[in-house]
Amino acid sequence: MMRSKPNIIFIVVDTCRASTFYNLLEGGKLPNFESVLDDAAIYENATAAAPWTVPSHGSMFTGLYPSRHGTSANSPNFDPPNAAIAQVLHDEGYHTVGISANPWVSPGFGFDKGFDQFKTAYDLFWGGAEIGDIRNLSSRREQILALSERVTLTSSFKTIGNIAYEKFWAKRSDSGAKKITSDALSILDNNHANAQFLFLNYMEPHLDYKPPDNLANDELPDNVELHEARHLNQNPWKYIAGQESVSPEHFEILRSLYRAEIRYLDTQIGRLLEGLSKKDILDDTCIIVAGDHGENIGDHGLMDHQYCLYQTLVHVPLAIRYPDTVTPRSVTDLVETKDIYGTLCEIANVGDGNISNSLLNEEKRDNLAISEYPEPQPSMNALEQRAGKIKDEVREYDRSLRAIRIGPWKFIEGSDGFTELYNLRKDPTETAPVDDTDQADRLRSKLTNELGELNDGTNEEASVNETTQSRLEDLGYI
Repeated sequence: MMRSKPNIIFIVVDTCRASTFYNLLEGGKLPNFESVLDDAAIYENATAAAPWTVPSHGSMFTGLYPSRHGTSANSPNFDPPNAAIAQVLHDEGYHTVGISANPWVSPGFGFDKGFDQFKTAYDLFWGGAEIGDIRNLSSRREQILALSERVTLTSSFKTIGNIAYEKFWAKRSDSGAKKITSDALSILDNNHANAQFLFLNYMEPHLDYKPPDNLANDELPDNVELHEARHLNQNPWKYIAGQESVSPEHFEILRSLYRAEIRYLDTQIGRLLEGLSKKDILDDTCIIVAGDHGENIGDHGLMDHQYCLYQTLVHVPLAIRYPDTVTPRSVTDLVETKDIYGTLCEIANVGDGNISNSLLNEEKRDNLAISEYPEPQPSMNALEQRAGKIKDEVREYDRSLRAIRIGPWKFIEGSDGFTELYNLRKDPTETAPVDDTDQADRLRSKLTNELGELNDGTNEEASVNETTQSRLEDLGYI
């Protein structure tokens, strides 16, 4: 019998590909994640709804595919047709808190819907006013008036503190993990009367890879010095645009740093688990760990997490730990991260379960997986601004994509007529497309039945305030 209203912690490991995560886990290099997963249901074939942050989080927060919730590069403001998961839980009495290192997943893009409190990792205080858009006003007088309207006596100190903290955010030692964990433990220290829902977005595996020295040294090839790795070019755009070549040795170093970042995050997960144990609430808390998307590090001629729907980007870690309720096991069925929504509803005993399947309900499982890439991000114009003139073949990325997997078969189609079919059992790295018209037609038909016709994938360059734009530029998104 499922307990009513447990505490829930939903951890998103941003930019974490399943293959790297599970290899580190099996190698004993993620002891704290291992302590979670030892008592968890592990979904070995979990598929993200999209290959990048905004549409993927939109799906996890709504239980809908990106084409249904409508949040993506053209419309990054989160305004779904149904209640977001935080709103559902809030309405059922949960105290809902979000803490995010990713500037896309922030109040500036509407992702705070339903949260009693929401804080970015580059805010020092809770409750400061949103001020990023004020900098876009045309005159100093307009800026001062707008700021005075927004900043109350109780929040002015917090807002000023947040401005100063954000200004020097990039000088910190990590990508926000230490502060996110501290903030989460602080929330739990408050002993809130209601059950708590904490959403935590950690960005350690995201470019740029800057792990601590000891972990970097442990992962680097024997013939590579740390100072060499620290000065390695990590900008993906000229490589993607075809303007620069990158050697296999260069990519191996980047993969080493990427692994070290995930290992560093493991240490912060350890802090979180220790805090839960000290409060004697670890085994009364449901913990969900998921990747929102993966990462290309030279795979398929790409870096970062754009322009494709290969397994490197859509195969992600996923696990649920809830002792005495969720049976620890390995699940090999195909599952989708969008079904985290229905799972949270079931765990909290809310909703009717009709919007999204629950990962805990194996009888309702479709045993298929769909991913969408509604439009390229960054657009070809934005890529050209970053990298200079791009080669003609790179412009083939200017399209929308979607993919479906049923059993070992995976079919990908683009708005430009592009199609590929793979047998992942025989070709897990997706390097040898299969020519099988019957299989392709079968999967295409199923995909169209699920989603309708494919759109043209035009990117219209959404407006972004200056503060958020600066953070997104630092991360390579725009």
